[in-house]
Amino acid sequence: MRALSFAAEAGRRFSKCTWGIMYKSRGEAELTSAAKAIAEHGIALVDDVYSVNELAAINAAMTPLFRGRSGEARSYVRPDDMLEAGILHRILSPAMRDVLLSIVPDPVLYHFHAYEIAGNSSRSHIFADQLGGWHRDPDSEYFARDPTHVSVFVYLSDVGDEDGAFEFSSQQPSVPLRSSSPAVTMTGPVGMSFIWHRGFYHRASPNRGPRRRRLLKISIQPNSFRSAHLSNDFFRKVTEQVPRGDVMLDLLLGRYQGREAPRLRPSRPVRPERPEASRTINVPNDVLEQMRKREKAEAGRPVSYD
Repeated sequence: MRALSFAAEAGRRFSKCTWGIMYKSRGEAELTSAAKAIAEHGIALVDDVYSVNELAAINAAMTPLFRGRSGEARSYVRPDDMLEAGILHRILSPAMRDVLLSIVPDPVLYHFHAYEIAGNSSRSHIFADQLGGWHRDPDSEYFARDPTHVSVFVYLSDVGDEDGAFEFSSQQPSVPLRSSSPAVTMTGPVGMSFIWHRGFYHRASPNRGPRRRRLLKISIQPNSFRSAHLSNDFFRKVTEQVPRGDVMLDLLLGRYQGREAPRLRPSRPVRPERPEASRTINVPNDVLEQMRKREKAEAGRPVSYD
């Protein structure tokens, strides 16, 4: 995928052709309340996607896998692991499907994994060499007022201020980032669920605590955009083994990539809640200016991040 672009900063309707399929940005009337919230603020809390029992079952299946990978600073449970452990369909539950469809009507998976990050760290686990970890995902697109490239996070461990909490700036990406730009720290218990726009600034704060932080990450984008990760073995195994016929699952697994796809509606649209900013990003403005110059220089280069 191309590096992040600002195709519609002025808010106009925008069409983009990807592999012969035209993506036309949606108007306000086509967006759910959740999609509007993400377009405006970039992030929204939603009701917990999983019940206590569902979370217990998911974690019970993942814990042996993570235990065997505990020597890695950032360890993963991939989609093929989930299928083999018998939890893939539990994770892609009706409630999770409603969350995804509340933002994108024809979603295809880009990221689909759980991961842990090691504790006792003084650095962000990703992009630590720039701005203390603050970044926008360069393998995403940004359309003003139309959230196309989003992620859903579900905490699979309790996350406090010292546990590698996710941090996010709700300032629109079309407005230059300043040291005083607002930020929110997403702390919460196991099961806390939220949606965020990958084109806004965000970071993982350092996990200074002693425990490994665990979360589920599902990133989606409209079917018109090629999903680079679907060619990886951990996705291909799932695509080969999961039967066809479930339209939503077929969409998510990229079985409509390269052609027109059905557009689905959520059975129960999610109710978004805006988390209030409690701090600023506190990065020197001269450093931010250097970052903007680097982003401009790197625009358009093919990238793909986990």
